[in-house]
Amino acid sequence: MSVVVRPAAARGRTQIDWLDSRHTFSFGEYHDPAHMGFGALRVINDDRIAPGKGFATHGHRDMEIVTYVLEGALAHRDDMGNGTTILPGDVQRMSAGRGVRPTGTAARS
Repeated sequence: MSVVVRPAAARGRTQIDWLDSRHTFSFGEYHDPAHMGFGALRVINDDRIAPGKGFATHGHRDMEIVTYVLEGALAHRDDMGNGTTILPGDVQRMSAGRGVRPTGTAARS
C-alpha cells in the first residue's frame, strides 16, 4: 500500500451554503473507485464550516472520529451531554460504539 498525495483540487467536493468539504476518499455523493480508503481508514475530510452553522443531529456507530481545528473554533456536542469547544491546535477523539448521536457541530469565527 502506498501513500498518494492528493491536492485539494484533485479530491471530491461537497459544497453547500454553510459547508465546503474536500473528500480524500469516496464519501457521501462523491464516489471514486480508485480512492476508497487506506487500510481501515475510510474518511479524511477537510471541512470548512460557516460561523454559527453546523451539522444536524446524526448517528455514528463503530468508528473513531478525530477532529483537528486549524482556525476558528468548533463546538461539538452529543446526545449524552458530552461536549467541548475545540480551538486551533486542539485535537478531539470521539469513540462511537453502539451509536453516539452528535447534536450538532457549530463553527465560530
